[in-house]
Amino acid sequence: MVVAATVAAAVCAALPIPLLPRVVDSFDPVDGRLPRRATPAPAVLGTVTAVLIAAVAASTYPHPGRLPAYLYLTVVGVVLAAVDLRVHRLPDVIVLPSYAVLAALLAVPALAEGAPGRWPRALLAGAVAWLLYAGLRLLPGAGLGRGDVKLAGLLGVATGWLGWSAVVVWLVATTMISGAVVLVLLALRRVSRRDPIAYGPFLLVGALIAVLGVGWEPAG
Repeated sequence: MVVAATVAAAVCAALPIPLLPRVVDSFDPVDGRLPRRATPAPAVLGTVTAVLIAAVAASTYPHPGRLPAYLYLTVVGVVLAAVDLRVHRLPDVIVLPSYAVLAALLAVPALAEGAPGRWPRALLAGAVAWLLYAGLRLLPGAGLGRGDVKLAGLLGVATGWLGWSAVVVWLVATTMISGAVVLVLLALRRVSRRDPIAYGPFLLVGALIAVLGVGWEPAG
């Protein structure tokens, strides 16, 4: 039953894949400039999404009750990362409703797994992450946008449900990966210190690492 439920959830999550390129392409830069990158090819976007869906499904086994929330976040995360890389936007029309969707989807497994405390902890972690990145955004040269702050709050909810250790893994992984990538780009002269860099993908990759690392752990 658990295997069947996991496979069924993964298949359902994969259904929107053909629509993703059109969704990514529907967002224009807010500053009126041309997109910084082309929309990923459908085959590339589809393959990446399918691989991530399979990885998240495997990482949450044998807890299929968690799958709807984390598979939803996986598909949404792929879209947000592609949009941010393309036009440096994390659209409110996707991020803000996802708060309610994710909170609702995480309430069910919290009760089903006999760990109701996970849900309020998730909301608290989301608030902490929002405040943390809102504070970082005020620092000179931080380069963070309002969209990054809103996305951080959403990912705080997702990782907070799994536990404070997942939140720490997410924050550390995000910081280390973003720092390493920026240093490499600077060394290769692909960007300058004044060039804007999309931070959303780093937040999302860090959260993915946290989910893959601790998503399998039992409720507690």
